[in-house]
Amino acid sequence: MRLLFKSILFVVFLTLPLQTQAQLLNVESVRADIESAGWHGELEFDLSLNQYNEQVFEFANESNLSYFTERHAYMLLNSLKFVNLDGNSLISSGYVHLRSTLLRNEKLSPEIFVQYQYNNNLGLNNRALGGGGVKYRFYRTKNWQASISTGLMYEFEEWQLAGQSSIKNEYLKTTSNIRLNGKVSDDAVFLLVGYYQARPDQFFEARSILESKLKMDLSKRIAISISFVASYDAKPIIDIPNWTYELSNGLVVKF
Repeated sequence: MRLLFKSILFVVFLTLPLQTQAQLLNVESVRADIESAGWHGELEFDLSLNQYNEQVFEFANESNLSYFTERHAYMLLNSLKFVNLDGNSLISSGYVHLRSTLLRNEKLSPEIFVQYQYNNNLGLNNRALGGGGVKYRFYRTKNWQASISTGLMYEFEEWQLAGQSSIKNEYLKTTSNIRLNGKVSDDAVFLLVGYYQARPDQFFEARSILESKLKMDLSKRIAISISFVASYDAKPIIDIPNWTYELSNGLVVKF
C-alpha cells in the first residue's frame, strides 16, 4: 500500500503544471518537519515546459539553511524563479528571508525577521520588510501540532508596470498566521497555513494567503513535494488581479 501511494504521488508530481504568482512567503513550510538540533538544509528544484498558445518554460530553485539549538532556531531562505515565453522574454522573481525564533519549543516563542523580495511578473520591483512578533502553539501531539502567530512589520514597496511610472509606498502592517502540520504517514508530512497581513487603519482590506503542501520521502535524502497556494490582495497597488495562485511540484534534496 505504501509503495502504491508513492507511485501515484510520483506520477502526479511528473504531470502537474506550474503557475507561479504568489506574493507571500511561507516560512512555515520549511520548519514544519524539523525537530532535532543542529544544521539543516534543503534544495528544491522545479522544472516545467508547457505548450498552450505559446511555449512556456519555467525553472525554479529554492534553498534554505537552518540552525536549530535546543532552545532557538535561525533560518535563511532563498528562492529564484525564471519564466521563459516562447524563447524571447525572461521574467524572474525571488526573495531572501532571514528569521530567528527564540524559545522554539515553548508555547510562546518570540520571532524577528527581515525580507527582500521582487516579482517582475506582477510588477513588483522591490519589497523590503522587517518586523517581529510571537508564536503561540496551542495544540501538540506526537504527530500533529497547531500554532498561531501575530506581530507587526514595516514594509517598503516599489511597483511599476511597463510604460508606467513607479509607485512607492511605506506601511506599518500587522501580520498573523495560523498553522496546522503533521505526519500523514511515516514517509509523508502535510502542512496547512493561512496568512493575514493588513494596515492597522485598514484591517479588513488585507493581503492574505492560504497554502497546503504535501512532502513525500523517496529516500533519506530525496523527497518530492506538491503544494497549492492561493492569495488575495484586497487593494492592489497597481492594476493586477486581486486573486493569484500557484500550483507547484518539486524535487527536494536534503542535507
